[in-house]
Amino acid sequence: MAYTDIEITAPSNAEEGKAVSVSALVTNISALDLPFRVKLYAVRDIYEVPAPEELLGSFEEVIENGASKTISGSFIMPAWDTTILVMVHRFVVYWDYDNSDSKIVSLKTKVAFPTVATVLGLGVLATVGIVLVARRKK
Repeated sequence: MAYTDIEITAPSNAEEGKAVSVSALVTNISALDLPFRVKLYAVRDIYEVPAPEELLGSFEEVIENGASKTISGSFIMPAWDTTILVMVHRFVVYWDYDNSDSKIVSLKTKVAFPTVATVLGLGVLATVGIVLVARRKK
């Protein structure tokens, strides 16, 4: 049974190269005031051990029963989906895993709309092609 509840706040998607702000609210749902070690990551692959550069923030402190603590961080959106990962450990007699949660920030792709010049360019090419075909048939 977990001693904490985690609520992650992050956008559902972001454009490559843009700053992305994320946070997590960690609530002590146990009847005890306990020390917790909380780490916030932005990872490419949730199934790999997080690399040091993927750590956005951390804290280690006592959270009283029923109280909450927020951890925040930011990262620059890479060219792939990114998973926000929160890992919590608790200290009772020794440090032990307590809980984790994750949320995916999907890469937002830019939709390329044709410009007026492109549309006019295609129209001109089509017109020239029709004229050339018409001249050959004469």
